[in-house]
Parts: sequence; structure tokens; C-alpha cells
Amino acid sequence: MENVSYVVKQISKRLGNDTKGTVLSDGVASAFRYRVSFFLGYYFGNDAIATFHILGPSVVIIMSGTVAFESLVLGEIASDKIGYMPNRSYQIQSGLANAATALTAVLVYVLDWGVYADATIVAAMLLFFAFSAANHMVTAIMGRNMRPVNLLRPAMALLLICFLLPPMIKALSQ
Repeated sequence: MENVSYVVKQISKRLGNDTKGTVLSDGVASAFRYRVSFFLGYYFGNDAIATFHILGPSVVIIMSGTVAFESLVLGEIASDKIGYMPNRSYQIQSGLANAATALTAVLVYVLDWGVYADATIVAAMLLFFAFSAANHMVTAIMGRNMRPVNLLRPAMALLLICFLLPPMIKALSQ
């Protein structure tokens, strides 16, 4: 437990000293993870369904898993980084919901439940991020929360939708 506390303190220090650098490193790390998912999907997938079976759940695991980690482990630090007031009860509930989505994506992939299960878990994640993006935009406009991380959510949601819908539609129409 002492090691976790040390890590959280270090992250807190880093966020307090270099918010823009953190946003940049978060964006670079996310871009790398997406590229790996897309590479694996297109390299190992021999048709649209196989490609989407690798691509869809892997992106859901990465995105929902990251949000779950931020909510459950980083808590107040994550709230401060975005510019929100900390609310641990809500964060834990939200984190558990995202963990459930990520774990469901693992089951969908490992148990090979089919293209409709792949599409369903991806659609659920995309809907969450679209609604979350709307919430972040409202706080940016009405609450004047112009922190880069807060503004990043709508952009990331749009990118996810643009990159995941075409392979999903292609897989479903095959």
C-alpha cells in the first residue's frame, strides 16, 4: 500500500508541475495503443469480421480500462487534472462501470461470441464516450473549464467514432 501511495504522490506532483506535458504524454500513449490495436486487427484479420473482432474489443479494453484505472486508482488526481470537483462515490461507480465494460470486451473476444457481440460492446463504449464528450463540452462552455484534458475528451470521442464505425459497418455487412 505504501508503494501505491508513493506512485500516486509522484503522479500528483507531475500533474501539478506539468499539466501540458501530461496531456501530451497521455495523447502519445493513447495514439500508440490505438496504432497497435489497428495494426494487429489489420495484420491478423483475414477478412472484415476477423479484423473487427481483434480491433473492436481491443480498443474497448484499452479505453474503458484506462478510464476505470483513472477513476478507481487515481481518483482525486484525475478529477483535478480534468478540472472537476472530486466525488469519490461517483468516481468509484463510474470506474466500476467502465471496468465491467472492459471485462465484457475480454469475454467477447476470448469466448468469440461473434460479430454482433463485438459490435454491441463497441457501440456501448462509443455511446459512453459520445455522452461523456457532450458532458465535457457543456462544462467547457457553461463552466468555462478550458483545461486541455477536458477539451481532449470530445476530440478523442470523435476520433474513436470515425475510426471504429467504418470497420464495424464493414464487418456487420459481410
